[in-house]
Amino acid sequence: MLAHLLDPPVEAPPGFRFDIRPAATPAGVGAVRRLLRDALTAAGADPDTPCLLLSELLTNAVLHGAAASVVMELRDGRVLIVVADHSPAPVERLPESTVRTGGRGLALVEALADVWGVAPFGACGKAVWASVTAA
Repeated sequence: MLAHLLDPPVEAPPGFRFDIRPAATPAGVGAVRRLLRDALTAAGADPDTPCLLLSELLTNAVLHGAAASVVMELRDGRVLIVVADHSPAPVERLPESTVRTGGRGLALVEALADVWGVAPFGACGKAVWASVTAA
């Protein structure tokens, strides 16, 4: 399904697409988030939910998979965010906890995204993606 989401249609309406390999640091996450926020704002869309989705997905990739590749796209009134890494570790949504200080990212993604999923990427990596309606 992921490959189909990334293939732009022949008569694609105005939007944007960014393919990025950010620095695997908190500053790299912030820089990509600012790019998405600015692009969505320029397109007249609310950046809040897509930027939160991006932050969660990219932070997870940086923490657990080191280097990451990011695709961010606005097409047909939808925002698609794909974050891929080369870690063989599976994506794990942790159970809710009042004790743990982290581990809530995928629960947020599940709650905010219209649809999300995980697909194989490269020889041993994965791509975690989320899609949301641009408001």
